Amino acid sequence: MILYAINFSNFCVFVRYISLERIISTTWVLTTKMGNKRDSPPFLTSREKMELKDIMKDNLLHFLPAKSLLKFMSVSKDWNQWIKSPLLAFQQSIHFKKLSGFFAQKQHIDPTFITLDSSSSGVPMPSLAFLPEPVDILSSCSGLLACHGRDIHYICNPANKEWTTLPPPLLYHGAAAGTILAFEPSARNIEQSYHLICAVPILGCGDCSELRFELYNSSSGLWRVLETTLVGMVEDLSMIGSGFYMKGVAYWLTNAGMVIAFDVERELHEVIPIDMPPPQRISEGVLTQIGGELCYIGLRHLSGDRHEITIHGGMELSLQRLVEISIGEVSCRRFRVLPGFDGETVMILGEDWIYSYGIGDGVLEGKIRVGYESVSADKHLAYVNSLVELV
Repeated sequence: MILYAINFSNFCVFVRYISLERIISTTWVLTTKMGNKRDSPPFLTSREKMELKDIMKDNLLHFLPAKSLLKFMSVSKDWNQWIKSPLLAFQQSIHFKKLSGFFAQKQHIDPTFITLDSSSSGVPMPSLAFLPEPVDILSSCSGLLACHGRDIHYICNPANKEWTTLPPPLLYHGAAAGTILAFEPSARNIEQSYHLICAVPILGCGDCSELRFELYNSSSGLWRVLETTLVGMVEDLSMIGSGFYMKGVAYWLTNAGMVIAFDVERELHEVIPIDMPPPQRISEGVLTQIGGELCYIGLRHLSGDRHEITIHGGMELSLQRLVEISIGEVSCRRFRVLPGFDGETVMILGEDWIYSYGIGDGVLEGKIRVGYESVSADKHLAYVNSLVELV
């Protein structure tokens, strides 16, 4: 649950996110039936004449996911114009950060989408069929997806079906390259610029023991290959999952049980080992952040339906805490921690369900049934339902 407090003069409204859509709908019906009409045109109503629906339009809508906002376009001409405006899309991309679901994809099969709330968060084409060709999903960040077709990289917003193509990279990436989309909506990023950060295995090094880094900047529209080369201290630096980005640094998990860290601004790299207790497999966990610091959340089987959530943190990603949980699917051969950790709950994928556990006490908070296509997927990307526009 997220609790918001919106102050407007002496008016204070407290709403919970999960009921926000219902409150807005009910209030609009009530104020319309009361016959309240205004003489001022849209966006020019004085504070003294503002109705409750105007206050909500200006102060609450940007806290809603994209699917809910698109439904509210039918409320009135005024709301329709405001929800279509680039300013509302910009505000919503800054304020709405709640995890909405996961894009999932099995190799050579169209993507699917797992929604955490079908009534408020969703996308019109989960398969991304609005793109000109079938694609592999690579990375997700703040409402945008990075994808790759046969020869072309795409950046798209699945909520509004906007997309753009990128020029060809200078290096050959291939399936082994690790690609991270870095997009940080903020008042200082009015241009909505983004970066692609790619760790590319050097051709001829089949064991991925040597990597180069290539960056794409949407502001310049150019790729740039950095001079720095990472020569692995181990045989296998093959990357696992979609990577993780925070505070200007890109991180990739590797099969060697280590994390590759790359500082974009300083153009420096580092390899961080993870203290992994046996028989835990690194591929069953994810990189995320807790309290603004990098951490790794993994999963270890104990016996029967008993598992432990392992939390690694600190400079050396050492084991910090264990949280014991019970999962009902005893027959499931493999559980995986999903990306998109919100600081309070860990989501775990089984054979039929996604389970949500409190990170503090290990209590099961809820579960969502998922289909075979989503369970069998090789890749899962956390997704935020945003109206962000590609400019």
